[in-house]
Amino acid sequence: MKKKLGIGLLSVIILLFLSYYFIVNGLPKSFSIIRGNESILNIRIPLDLYVSSNNNTELSINGKKIKEEHLKINAGELVVKGENIGSSDLKFKLFGFIPIRSITVNVLPEVEVYPGGQAIGVLIRSRGVMVVGSSFVEDSNGKRHYPAQNAGIRVGDKILEINKEPVNDKMKLAVLIQEYAKKDEYINLLVEKRDGSQKNVSLRPVQNKEGRYMIGLYVDDGVAGVGTLTFINPKTKEYGALGHEIVEANSQMPIDVREGKIIEAHISGIHSGQRGLPGEKLGTFFQSQQEIGNIEKNNKFGIYGSLYRIPENPYFKEPIPVAMNHEVKQGPAKIYTVLNGGKIEEFNAYIEKVFYQSGPSEKGLIVNITDPGLQEITGGIIQGMSGSPIVQNNKLVGAITHVFVNEPTKGYGIFAEWMIMQTRINMDSRAGVK
Repeated sequence: MKKKLGIGLLSVIILLFLSYYFIVNGLPKSFSIIRGNESILNIRIPLDLYVSSNNNTELSINGKKIKEEHLKINAGELVVKGENIGSSDLKFKLFGFIPIRSITVNVLPEVEVYPGGQAIGVLIRSRGVMVVGSSFVEDSNGKRHYPAQNAGIRVGDKILEINKEPVNDKMKLAVLIQEYAKKDEYINLLVEKRDGSQKNVSLRPVQNKEGRYMIGLYVDDGVAGVGTLTFINPKTKEYGALGHEIVEANSQMPIDVREGKIIEAHISGIHSGQRGLPGEKLGTFFQSQQEIGNIEKNNKFGIYGSLYRIPENPYFKEPIPVAMNHEVKQGPAKIYTVLNGGKIEEFNAYIEKVFYQSGPSEKGLIVNITDPGLQEITGGIIQGMSGSPIVQNNKLVGAITHVFVNEPTKGYGIFAEWMIMQTRINMDSRAGVK
């Protein structure tokens, strides 16, 4: 009898463990659905499962509304639907009283945008002057000095002030060093370290053999490059582009935007990608050209701002919906980008893998360029193609972000859902909401 009881107890423990394992590993901590649409969750459990909700969004599972009291659900395919915009917590319990999992469900308005594809010139001016390298100062006697390095200034730091005077321009910094060094033996710098902390630094500039005062640093105050527009909201004129963060090339530190603008660019040539050697678009634009928009934000999901006019994409006369990441499937897709001049072209691609994510993250897709024409011209994904929109089933699902260096036909993409979240589109019911 004791042996049977022991076996029975062990069986119950195993069932409980398996139920917990399948639920925890089979369900995300959170996910988003479009109001009125459905999302499918798959769950396999050997025991009775119950679910309850605060019901802020009128959620239903398999056609049954979830209320505060527990609703018994069958294992298998769970079809979740939300009628009201908002956020709710689904609480899953075994037998109705053993807590197993809580899931946050965000019900969002449907957002429609124009896919991009246009080539853009990107100009960003940083907040402060970025330290991108260190060096020595050689005096008239041939002796080497390291004033900045000895004062603790490192690559990745920013110089914000000199003698309490703000500096955002590398030329202004150089001029002020000359002026103050002639008056005083030491100068005072306000430096922002890589971790965001600020520090007052006092150092003595050294006069080099040409007679100029130097502190032994290489600095920069901005970047310029070519990328691709991803989407445009037709009502707010907000845009998203690139799908990844812009960093300073030497320090690999993100650019803290003080001001920025995007300019219409023309692609004048292509360096095709090869195994181990990424290709690139050769773009031309001039700072004197009329800007088409500003840059308000630069983060790991791309650059964002507002357009002064909406450029055309000939493939989309009307805006299309933005897909939630659970709607994206392995299979054929289209990408849009410019290879010559300013003309957007459509190319075939294949979404090989989808990494379903419960919160904003990079690298949600693996995309394979299958279009023979694009492969012949570029070899696959190349620099400057970042931000090229990916469309599947007439929905914007993401953007190209990175190439696989050793397999240039393949690369990563970011979900459009996370890019949209960086804008005010989802927070404004007037902005493209149906």
